Amino acid sequence: MYHPPNQKSLPDNLLDISESNLLVGDLNAKHSSWGSVINNKRGVELHNLMDDSAHLALNDGSPTYSSHSYHTEEALDVSIVSSDIFPFCKWTVLQDIGSDHLPILVELKWKQMTQLVKKNFGTLKGQLGEVQRHS
Repeated sequence: MYHPPNQKSLPDNLLDISESNLLVGDLNAKHSSWGSVINNKRGVELHNLMDDSAHLALNDGSPTYSSHSYHTEEALDVSIVSSDIFPFCKWTVLQDIGSDHLPILVELKWKQMTQLVKKNFGTLKGQLGEVQRHS
């Protein structure tokens, strides 16, 4: 997602989505909780939205943006996840590829638990036979 710096505030429903979600983008939102040197209005707004909706930043404080003109680094790109999948995520900033924004890798190590249900095949076969006769 991209939210230009000249646009006003973030949409109120930005994080009003179902559980188990991931939002990654350049939101031009600066906040110390994801590695920015300063907090700007949009960063505070996003931080409050995250608190209200049980979302967390994956960022570890590493810069995600490097200004070649001003020789500064900043954490402008933020990766946000719902709290239910936060423990399964790994966040990494990758090597410079020539852009002022560094690529970000988000890995999801999700193991889905399945329940094994044993049924008597003979009984199931009998039930299917009954269904076929009545249809």
